[in-house]
Amino acid sequence: MRTMKIWRNILVMTASLASCSSDDNVERRLSNTQKETYGQNISGSYPGQYVITYKDKDCKEWTDEEGRHHNEAHQETFSGVQLDVSDYKMQHVFFQDFPVSLISKVVDANKELSDALAEVSLQAITARYDLGLDTDYNHIVWAFTPNVMSLHLYYGGADHHIRIEFNNNSQYYKSTADELKQSSSFLSFAKTGVALQLKAIYDGSTLIQRFGAVEGNYMHIFFDAE
Repeated sequence: MRTMKIWRNILVMTASLASCSSDDNVERRLSNTQKETYGQNISGSYPGQYVITYKDKDCKEWTDEEGRHHNEAHQETFSGVQLDVSDYKMQHVFFQDFPVSLISKVVDANKELSDALAEVSLQAITARYDLGLDTDYNHIVWAFTPNVMSLHLYYGGADHHIRIEFNNNSQYYKSTADELKQSSSFLSFAKTGVALQLKAIYDGSTLIQRFGAVEGNYMHIFFDAE
């Protein structure tokens, strides 16, 4: 009888702990209602500019006397653009009117492709976003994943299916729940600029060129909201 009572107590304690753990998980995650509310408040069109920093093969690199690495880079600014954020039902971001032709400056692995890219008109970079709690559970994190940009180009006497990959520069953006209760609250995320980075370019499944972060050819893109 005593053994049965001990096991009964253990089972009750285990069930209690499991219940607490489940409650903690619920409390530490945003509900769908919260995500939809915050998504509605960050949605909208945000005018601003692209500040694009890129390095090609002609930029110099050197190491100073203290062993620190330096490299030159070009920088160009494109005003009159905007970033569109959808509500949480779509979970999409559109970097409108991106100057794809500028990518030709860093593509030196295939001159015909580079020349073709130089003639491409403005395009939108699309991405999907999500909302969640930060590790401190006091802030809401907004993060996005860029989609692959697909282009159909004709050069060298043939059609080419070009795929351009970007990444989010390992950045995420956080805000308080109070800030996200305000309309057009995406501005709280864009205070320091929304960052993209050129990752790689493919012709079909064939890798043409991969781009670095600080070495080799690279392109960093920042959208600054007005």
